[in-house]
Amino acid sequence: MKKTINIISLLALVITLFIVIISCGTGVKFNNILGSSSIGGGGGTGGNNLNFPLFFDGNNNETFSSIVPTLDGGYFITGQASNGSTIDDALFVKLNPDLTIAWSKLGSIGIRGTFGFENIENGTPYYYACGYANNNGFFISKLKSDGTTNNIIYFSNSISFILPANNGIISNAGGISKFDFDLNNLIWNISNLNWGDANFITSNNETVGYVRYTSNDGWLVKLNVSDDYGSNVISSAQAAYMFGISSVSFLGGLKGNNVFYFGFQDNNQNRFYLIKTDSYLEKRGEVSINGNFNVSLVPDPSSNNVILALYDRSNNNLVLIKLDSTLNVNNSTQVKISNFRPYYEYSYVMYFTPLTSNFLIPGEFNNNGLIYTFDYNLNPPCGNTSSSNLTLQNTNNIQIDTTPSEHPNLQSGNIEVDSEDTATTDYQLTEINACPIN
Repeated sequence: MKKTINIISLLALVITLFIVIISCGTGVKFNNILGSSSIGGGGGTGGNNLNFPLFFDGNNNETFSSIVPTLDGGYFITGQASNGSTIDDALFVKLNPDLTIAWSKLGSIGIRGTFGFENIENGTPYYYACGYANNNGFFISKLKSDGTTNNIIYFSNSISFILPANNGIISNAGGISKFDFDLNNLIWNISNLNWGDANFITSNNETVGYVRYTSNDGWLVKLNVSDDYGSNVISSAQAAYMFGISSVSFLGGLKGNNVFYFGFQDNNQNRFYLIKTDSYLEKRGEVSINGNFNVSLVPDPSSNNVILALYDRSNNNLVLIKLDSTLNVNNSTQVKISNFRPYYEYSYVMYFTPLTSNFLIPGEFNNNGLIYTFDYNLNPPCGNTSSSNLTLQNTNNIQIDTTPSEHPNLQSGNIEVDSEDTATTDYQLTEINACPIN
């Protein structure tokens, strides 16, 4: 039965992150980035380094959108199962530490899951996921440790990404929003700040979004999301004015070692931009490329290098580009994978997961869900990559003024939310011993 959850007024709210350590006690690091979740920080309690592809076959078409380490050494996967007629649903998979399947569930909510994470609450693991629901809606789902439903909320505002903070869930629903962990209350919403399709929360509870002024300019805005008073979050915001490219779409951000990375799409020029700033939003570098791409960015935890991943929609292949700390394209290396498709080709952002020695690439091939692994020198554990020569350029088109004379007028908003505890159902998956890389 459907019921409306409580929406807490910003005025009436009276209650006495990129997370580095979750204060709820997961011990799992969150270093979330443009199109990827740097969760776990590499093995140990945050998940094992994988050394081979994981390939899964069900009775329908399966694709994986995200994979994150869990406290027990396993992984939590979100994705989609569909057959074009009777099944079109979000897919949730829990892997054991030995990488066997603990459980696999359909959400019974449609259409696809996009991103998820584990959170430990009073010693008990719960699994959160978000994505697209039936009837042009969207959802956040909270699952119990056995994959059964704890709670689900639905709304009409688009959502593709969520992160845990120490006192709630931050999402990109309706701009940027904060919910409580029980999914019973909307704590605050800022309706005109774009949090992108992937982002970070720092150890100081800070994150950065984008506020559009015109189609050609706007502000990068730094927020502290720990406060449960939306008015305080707004009043303490810091802004830097950004201009220089036309028809801007903000894709999201990554926190590196005392630096930030941000992704933008120039829709008029069909050009993707990656910029690097210091923690004060002073610009430190820029690369860009023309074309139609899905993108992800993965930090190398042992260096200041980053891996830029570009799924080339025109040629149907995935290109991995290793960039140094200066983003100098002359020092970059590239490899290409043919046997890969992202979870949803028409979404700009992909969610790749860095571990200590390698990183994970969720997606699909030949209608089967898969997880590829690569080390930070772009070597796969099996198979062979191909050479690539995408024309990535060092440019200087985006300009940032960190002491602007004008600041954005952040607007508090609301999200109409319904709750319906739809039961998950078992879904049969079989692991395949295969190496489909090229």
